[in-house]
Amino acid sequence: MKAVKQNLYEKYAPVFSAIGDYLEAFREHGYDKSAVDRIAGLLQKTGGTPLGEILNGQSDAVKYTVALGTLVNFSRREAETLTSVFGVRAGSITPEVVCELFFGVADIFPVSGSLSEYSLPERLFDGVRPAYNAVMTLKPFAAHFIADGDIDDDAFAPEPDCEMRYIPLSENMRAEREIAAAVRSRDTDTRRVIAVCGEEGAGRRTAAVRALEAVGAACVEIRGEIRYDSGRMKELATKLMLLDAVPAVVQGTDTEGFAKLVSGLSEQLGTVIAVCGEIVPDLGAGTEIVTVRIGDPTMEEQYRIWESELSAYNVDNSVDISELAGEFSFTAGGIRKALRFAEMLSEGDTLIMADIKAGCCRSVNSDMGSKAVKINCVFGWDDIVLPEHSKRLMRTACDQVRYRHKVYDTWGFAGKIAYGRSVSMIFTGPPGTGKTMAAQIIAAELGLDIYRISLANVVSKYIGETEKNLDDIFEKAKKSKVVLFFDEADVLFSKRTEVKDSNDKYSNMESAFLLQKIEEYNGIVILATNLVQNFDEAFKRRMKLMIDFPFPDADRRREMWKRALPEKLPLENIDFDYLVSSFELSGSNIKNIALHSAFLAAADGSRAVSMKHVIAALKNEYAKSGKAFTKAEAGEYFYYIDG
Repeated sequence: MKAVKQNLYEKYAPVFSAIGDYLEAFREHGYDKSAVDRIAGLLQKTGGTPLGEILNGQSDAVKYTVALGTLVNFSRREAETLTSVFGVRAGSITPEVVCELFFGVADIFPVSGSLSEYSLPERLFDGVRPAYNAVMTLKPFAAHFIADGDIDDDAFAPEPDCEMRYIPLSENMRAEREIAAAVRSRDTDTRRVIAVCGEEGAGRRTAAVRALEAVGAACVEIRGEIRYDSGRMKELATKLMLLDAVPAVVQGTDTEGFAKLVSGLSEQLGTVIAVCGEIVPDLGAGTEIVTVRIGDPTMEEQYRIWESELSAYNVDNSVDISELAGEFSFTAGGIRKALRFAEMLSEGDTLIMADIKAGCCRSVNSDMGSKAVKINCVFGWDDIVLPEHSKRLMRTACDQVRYRHKVYDTWGFAGKIAYGRSVSMIFTGPPGTGKTMAAQIIAAELGLDIYRISLANVVSKYIGETEKNLDDIFEKAKKSKVVLFFDEADVLFSKRTEVKDSNDKYSNMESAFLLQKIEEYNGIVILATNLVQNFDEAFKRRMKLMIDFPFPDADRRREMWKRALPEKLPLENIDFDYLVSSFELSGSNIKNIALHSAFLAAADGSRAVSMKHVIAALKNEYAKSGKAFTKAEAGEYFYYIDG
């Protein structure tokens, strides 16, 4: 007999021996009802075995068919006996054989009803159809299941490690209860898909497994990339039926294929769990969809996750978990992924804060699409020249990110704030006064990537398109954990107008939508404008901070000139007093002039940058603005104008 687990063999032996004895007796004496009744009684005693589970609740015809088909598959002696008595192919059975042996009739009427499409024999045997000419052989997976109670399939994914530093989270526990309730009320006649949605790493699969465990059901994860095929679906569904398992199909990159797979399994099994992203794919008509969404863990929960996950690493004492929880909004899986990246990026055996922040940035998908451009953060606090009050507000913005956990959760402000936890601010001031530089400094200080939003690609003349574009930006930003920098934001945040026509109405709707997305975003949003007077007062009130970038006075211009020139740059008699007092320039203008003059000196072979080069660069900067640089403005250096 084929290899059968010892404990199962002991339970199968009585009924298989009885059928074998009956086959030998049938050769001499034919049909014997008392022998059949004895076999039926022994089949009843196989409960608790894989074979018993298969036969539970089935008709006598199905029970005899499966039992005989299993026996001749497992035992060569019985298979040869059946062949010698009935002339069937070794290892196979026919409906006629089953009817003669167990019902004492020569036609297939007693079993014909049990051989219909999707019947149990049709699922377990090859060669069932057409029934009148069937030569039936037990399928290998069915034989394997009966032998040792297990089934494998390349569609089955490895079981998730649900106990890996498991932390009960409010969103996940709610999801588990909802999934369990939907499974508990399942009906095989109803096509029901339980769509478990959420961000990658939110614990969707773990929630499904734990929910099914709670209701006493097994869960088998199905790879979402399995190609749909009706025959393949029937075999897969049959395996899941034998395992008495609810499938959890995990969405891959092929959304259409995933939808077909889920729909196909639901058609055969009734209830299927679909592990989706944020959006549930279209599953067609006739499918009842129960959507269960798993939101982000609270900041307090993220603190606990960081604490738990960091316990597995060698971490420097300076690492501040509260700061990590405040700066980055991650799922549990996202935190694990970030730490794996941090470990790869670390140059030592101990993780420091910079390693972990770098791991956080590298672990997320920073593809913001064509509507946003990444800014490289090359500036630090020493590079910017601002009034002290403005600098303090910039540091305050950083603190509002770092200490969110302490203020909102530990000190209880979470229940007092109506508009969310985003750190939103307005940078206001003339062009070239350092708004973009300041945004870079804040992002660099916090270890975050920053993206400038190209408003030309966002605002659309078509109704609803602007909102769609904004929604796309914020959804991508949520996944990328980045700072959003809206330049020339007054385009979207201008004062709300009296509604005189449809254009006014939709313009107001767009600005209100942007405000809503800013408040929902659990990150940093910076709005830069040259025309703060055009901002709606209600919008300004809803921002956390407003930082002024005034046009620099003489003292700040002097400082800007000195900081714009690198220490390594050789200088020759630069008249800073003249430059500061004679030209009211922005920081951006001064940087441009400094760089341009250096290139002029390098090109003409000079050993150092002199006033000749600076005056020529000044003239070029004036020309860019459409202004004439006259000899009167050049003053004592007029002779360099035509140089």
